[in-house]
Amino acid sequence: MNSEAYKALIQQKDVLDHTTLNVTLKELASGKQGDLAEKIRRIMEQNKIPKPQEHAQPYDTSSTYYRVDLSIDDVEQILEMFFDLEDSRTSEQGEPTPTSSFYAALADKWDLLSSGQQFE
Repeated sequence: MNSEAYKALIQQKDVLDHTTLNVTLKELASGKQGDLAEKIRRIMEQNKIPKPQEHAQPYDTSSTYYRVDLSIDDVEQILEMFFDLEDSRTSEQGEPTPTSSFYAALADKWDLLSSGQQFE
């Protein structure tokens, strides 16, 4: 696969980056949502998009992407989790904090995925 094909592939609606999936996995595990955490773990183990040689760096996950194949119910559950986390980290005056903004950004990524994906 060349760089152009890789760039086109990772721009598809059913693809998320390593950081998003890793944080999602950790939050699901800490929230005791083991079944859904296992689905994310499976995606990270089995649905990795192969990088072209020029992008391949063994320990760099910043350019690692995965094809997400979850049901709409699973994605909605993840969205709800991030909305709750965002809400719980918002200041008492209703102002966003850096942490609430972080969770909002993750919710946005999952929401974009859900708006363009064909779910099982």
